[in-house]
Amino acid sequence: MTDTSKTARASLSLRVLARLLSYPGAELRSHVPEMRDALRTERAITDARLTELDALIEGLSSADPLDTEAAYVQLFDRGRATSLHLFEHVHGDSRDRGPALIDLAQTYDKAGLYLAPGELPDYLPAVL
Repeated sequence: MTDTSKTARASLSLRVLARLLSYPGAELRSHVPEMRDALRTERAITDARLTELDALIEGLSSADPLDTEAAYVQLFDRGRATSLHLFEHVHGDSRDRGPALIDLAQTYDKAGLYLAPGELPDYLPAVL
């Protein structure tokens, strides 16, 4: 199978993974059953990873919403090591980060992909 056909086959799964990396507010939590079903239907992810994602989805469904949101902020917003902005890991605060962001945004534009207002092109959910 070519890389292109693998990516096409995993398109829905990539979108679900992007959503699962997003802030776990009420809107996201209301869609976890459909996300679980989509991952299982597409079959682009190994069974072992599906089991892990099921645990995450179950946690999103059953845990206290405030605890879930606080854990998300603690994990992704409080430190550089787990930042969801990819160029944070590659460029940090260097002067190279700005041009890299512009280049990536132009790549998206050429492909006809447009980001939400205020969204940086290196944000992992956007990349997915």
